[in-house]
Amino acid sequence: MFDNKVLADQRLILDPVNDGRHVLRKVPNARESVPYLLNLPEHGIGLFTYTWVNEAGEAGAMMAVFGPGVGPEPFMLKLADRPVPADMNFNDWRLEGLHMQQDLSFNKARVRWNYGSIELDLNFEAFHPPYAYGSDERGCMPYAADNRIEQSGTAVGTLKIGDKRIEFNTTGHRDHSWGTRDWVAAQHWKWVHAQCGPDLSVHFWVVEAMGKTELRGYVYKDKRMSVVTKVDVDFDFVGKLDAQSWTATVTDADQRVIQMEVKVVSRFQLVPHPDCCLNEHAGSAIIDGKPGVAWMEMMWPESYRNHIGAVGPYAY
Repeated sequence: MFDNKVLADQRLILDPVNDGRHVLRKVPNARESVPYLLNLPEHGIGLFTYTWVNEAGEAGAMMAVFGPGVGPEPFMLKLADRPVPADMNFNDWRLEGLHMQQDLSFNKARVRWNYGSIELDLNFEAFHPPYAYGSDERGCMPYAADNRIEQSGTAVGTLKIGDKRIEFNTTGHRDHSWGTRDWVAAQHWKWVHAQCGPDLSVHFWVVEAMGKTELRGYVYKDKRMSVVTKVDVDFDFVGKLDAQSWTATVTDADQRVIQMEVKVVSRFQLVPHPDCCLNEHAGSAIIDGKPGVAWMEMMWPESYRNHIGAVGPYAY
């Protein structure tokens, strides 16, 4: 288990019971979800596996494998919502070809998919405690979740795409949220996670919603986690706001400044609601002067994304 002395603010400590399934409140758009993300720029591949369950006890899942290493068309699989037992927890979560096993202590997990031409065996071991949005004095954004965690770790396993077999030993990321998820309450966001081996992890989420700019996140460096206090992001894009490269300067409460330069390798468009699109960008990075990996998800209203694709970009 983790030594919580690494946490710069003891309010960040979260009960490990939250690694498991929650009893959701009876509110609109109530759901719980657990994604895992894997970034393999050396193979030209980005991947995420994602499962969810709603307040009615109906669960679904999806997996996407994308990038030049896959080919011009991404592989995407979605399992439709179906009732699941109320006592089925995330230590033994089974939906058709998906089997997810979290240890319910925010430490280790295993995620396996076996579906058609795609097989994934991902062993995740966190290298820092979970960061909880609810630990912020402002709490978690109510349209995003009651609470939400972010956590990076080592990712070891195999990926099979048809006849191609890839063995990986790298870093990865997961999040876990429970409560209301209103996909169209925000006008835009930039959700970022990046790792430079197991010694440096950066996460931030900048959200524009209801006339406010919200910032949450952390820097984990020198075996110490501290909350993000300032972020400056710039990016180059083509078409429908698809980033080609991006940079970020991240400052935390310990006054540590992290510089990031990212080259996007793999891209994917996820449409969780007809009114919005998530532009996923996975790639290679230089973080704090060292090589690593980074992933940025940008949410745009679909009408805005289509408009810029038709008339832009506006360079200045």
